[in-house]
Amino acid sequence: MKRITVIYTGMGSLPNDVEKLFKQELGGDLKMHHILDSGLIGDVVAADGLTPQLEKRLTALYDAAATTDADLIIGACSSIGGFTERYAAEHPELKLLRIDYPMARYAAENGKKVVVMATLATTVAPSTELVQRLAAELGREVETVGVTVPGAFQDLISGRLAEATEKVVASAKETCMDADIIILAQASMALFKDAIRSVITPETQLLESPSTCAAYLKNLL
Repeated sequence: MKRITVIYTGMGSLPNDVEKLFKQELGGDLKMHHILDSGLIGDVVAADGLTPQLEKRLTALYDAAATTDADLIIGACSSIGGFTERYAAEHPELKLLRIDYPMARYAAENGKKVVVMATLATTVAPSTELVQRLAAELGREVETVGVTVPGAFQDLISGRLAEATEKVVASAKETCMDADIIILAQASMALFKDAIRSVITPETQLLESPSTCAAYLKNLL
């Protein structure tokens, strides 16, 4: 039996959605643990990034995940992807993965113009950097455009999904029409995938991290 532990920085339906997707890809006997700090992403946004105190809270989450005897630990928050990589480097005995790594890797390998969409500015920068870094490692030139959708995150956490969707779709119409790949940089943005798909060209590839990561794990585990 394979065991995966996933770390989250907020509340919502994402743990249930991730578990469903992962079990569809990897089999129903997959054992999953979900570890979260319900207010962490809000504090990261308020601080405009990680502070030493917030890093202590993250370390506590990852240390807890390390005790679950997991075959793989996944950091589900793209805003703290850099922390996931640093923790992995400090703990080579553990197998860790950023949830956005598979889609960023695909974009780096295949994209010409990649739009990185998020509802938080704290997510756009690290996700864009990841695509660019992976493209450089591959010797490819990839144009990246970071797009933050103002107001959509507050709508989402306040339960105003229709309003958040409207803002995200309007932003996609304005910024994504000439992209060949769009990546939804927050796992929670999978909620908007169908709405965005309805307004972009059929040729444009649209990636979100939960399902892209689930497919990637079939060859990893």
